[in-house]
Amino acid sequence: MKFQKKDKSTLLLTTIFLLIIMLSIFIDMDKFIPHFSEYSLLFFPLLYIIDIFESIRYSKNKPENEIRIKNSNDNYINIIPFIFGSIFCCFAILFFFATENEKILAVLYFISGLIFIFKGLIFIPSVLIKNENGKLYLENGKETNSFEIEHIESLEILKNTINLNLQNNKKYIFSHLELNATEIEKTKCFITKHFGMRIENK
Repeated sequence: MKFQKKDKSTLLLTTIFLLIIMLSIFIDMDKFIPHFSEYSLLFFPLLYIIDIFESIRYSKNKPENEIRIKNSNDNYINIIPFIFGSIFCCFAILFFFATENEKILAVLYFISGLIFIFKGLIFIPSVLIKNENGKLYLENGKETNSFEIEHIESLEILKNTINLNLQNNKKYIFSHLELNATEIEKTKCFITKHFGMRIENK
């Protein structure tokens, strides 16, 4: 199973919502959808709920032939849910005590903040390393590549890159990673177990 952060239904919902938001710039959507301006921000936590379920499902059914490690942007991306969650929760608390008639809306915003924070706690790293029918498959965003094992002479795992020394003195650098010592060791163990190739140490 290949983990995807957004499936087709999520992308469709996002597209529809963004179109409605764009229309609201020119049209008073509250006339057609009562209280639209007040509840519109709650749509984003709804998308996160879908993403949370996908992340939990992936974590419980993680394939043995693949691992996930961090790229250089993951730490920044991971902190975003905590920032939004804190903003939503603080706003909800202030709004709850400042209003008399919108207590339910304030509670919904607080719950939304908790959803954001929970999403940050179950973050799935972006980089995929996989044994794909005996080939070493590497994926980092739009960068994807697969290599026949017999074409790889040795491999070196560093903090920011995985360097492949290929036949005919060719090299491939899998870059934009951000690995700590534990993740480096985990990656070495995975590659040794599934491919049995030589890993250089520095």
